[in-house]
Amino acid sequence: LSDKEERVCKDCLPIAAARVLARSVATSVIDTACKYADHCLRVSAFLEDPEAIPLYEANNVDTVQEKLWRAGGFAVEGARRAAPLLSLPWALGVRAVDVVWNYGQYGILGFLLREEIMQGIKTLLSFSSALQDIPPKDLLVGILYLSAEQRKAMRDAPEENRRLAGQTGKPVPPELLEALIGMALIGTYAPYHDTPYEVQRFALQQDWRLVTERLGDSWKHRPAWALFISEHRTAALSIRGTDVEQSCGGDLFTDFDAVPAKYETSDGSATLMAHSGVLAAAVALEVELRPTLRKLATAGYRIVLTGHSLGGGVAALLTWLLRHGTGGERLPPGFEGQALGIGYATPSIVDWKTAQEMKPFFTSVVNSMDIVPRLSNGTLTHLSSEIRACAEESGAALDEDVQHYVERLTSVWAPRFRDGTPLRDLPSALREHNHSHEPGEVCMSETAEGAGKATEDLQLASDMYVPGNVVWIHRVCGHLEAAVVPCGIKPLRRLVLDKRMFVDHTAQAIHQALLAVQSRRSMSSQVSWQRFADAGERCPCCGSRYEWLNTARSGKMRCHAMTNCRLCGLVVCLGCATARRSIPELCIESARICDRCAWRCDSGSLQSLPEIFQSVAQ
Repeated sequence: LSDKEERVCKDCLPIAAARVLARSVATSVIDTACKYADHCLRVSAFLEDPEAIPLYEANNVDTVQEKLWRAGGFAVEGARRAAPLLSLPWALGVRAVDVVWNYGQYGILGFLLREEIMQGIKTLLSFSSALQDIPPKDLLVGILYLSAEQRKAMRDAPEENRRLAGQTGKPVPPELLEALIGMALIGTYAPYHDTPYEVQRFALQQDWRLVTERLGDSWKHRPAWALFISEHRTAALSIRGTDVEQSCGGDLFTDFDAVPAKYETSDGSATLMAHSGVLAAAVALEVELRPTLRKLATAGYRIVLTGHSLGGGVAALLTWLLRHGTGGERLPPGFEGQALGIGYATPSIVDWKTAQEMKPFFTSVVNSMDIVPRLSNGTLTHLSSEIRACAEESGAALDEDVQHYVERLTSVWAPRFRDGTPLRDLPSALREHNHSHEPGEVCMSETAEGAGKATEDLQLASDMYVPGNVVWIHRVCGHLEAAVVPCGIKPLRRLVLDKRMFVDHTAQAIHQALLAVQSRRSMSSQVSWQRFADAGERCPCCGSRYEWLNTARSGKMRCHAMTNCRLCGLVVCLGCATARRSIPELCIESARICDRCAWRCDSGSLQSLPEIFQSVAQ
């Protein structure tokens, strides 16, 4: 058949149309097979002679599509940077338009919420019909006061995470922590670059060689990937995950509401229940890389499959397919054990049974406040119930805070001033604090779920869990620790409305958290935090009420005016904790400290000032 159109009779038309369609399908199959074969040929050539495979070269062609993408990015970034330069009335007006447009007449309540939480809720609304069913007023009121209650619960039990991790889990072996840090570049950062040249640059710096890739072609159920090989006979397949700018729409939460799908091998020897969208991506990727991975396995290479976010989920299911899959999906007999997996910020994509079965060959890393691994139909439904309940019981606090807000507006946003005197007997305050909450003491009386078992007994077939071993990075009195815990532990089955719920999902935040955990292990110093419940009514640094700077002054919102000094552990007001300092001895990066600690010095040097001056003059 040629491309030129020809006249045919009506009897032959169906046959001619079928031939045209068959030729198109055959061409597509051949092109796809050639691409798949090219990956395998590159790996084969590299195994025979690594020096025979040339390095990727820079291709600096600036396309029209890239110019348009940059122009849109400049417009968004310019608007974002211009907002802080606006005067207060203009800035308030811009935000008022935004919240009222999105949430109706009750959008004015959005002023009392942190911007990060507002943006996070907008994202969650697109995932959950249960949240969408909540009336706008109840949604905003519930979120406003639920975030405050959750913050107070965590600050009333600053060492609860450590107790819970010790009760239900075990310490992370140093070798595993070192491996997670070593694979962080390959798993979380490198695959988000579009050009192989840039990915190759980072790989070579860490003694990896980029052998083949498909970074420029990414779409739904077709995530981008890159294959690296090291001189230690290890091959690493890195799968791109969730990134708005780099995924081009193909690796986002496009199928979050997809129903779980059951997958069973043809011989019935293994089954799993998994997120249908992630499973479809894993199956498609296995078909594409089947000859390549089998070639590496038979050559004696260990295969590590890794990825960030949804890429980690695809890596988990692909690892399962290579070890338990049907027919050609499984690696050749005797080589299945060479496939292992590491997922960073891996979402909940398998049922509880499968999550347990994957422990021998897959490990997931969950950062402190990262909301993505905690997202599931069960946790979203639970969050919607919490929001509704909190909205119903917060009517009095809402009336009080709205009244305070109206008073502030009528005063044309008059400045706030302190009205107290700093405490002079600080050592006694510290002794009282340490007496009320000794290190390791359990303080869960104020938490919403303090009673009961440490782990959820809700191993529902319909809900999804994080696969494999779960390395949970958690905060204890401001610093980070890590432990291997069950996938059903309560902190992993509840969504917390925190300003870091999406920041902690980023690749850089995960890498920095792992480094902080590793550094912390060699440190012996620790500062025990004072509980919010033990803080009294006035800030020890200025003697004013904690909420003196706040517009909303109800009892429920009071905790948003309080924070712990990372250096001494005392609860102070936000106005007295504007200074930030890195605390290397506690493995804490730039964080809030109180004014007293910020300007503290050794008074002994002042007493010997004459001697010091004399020694300098000589």
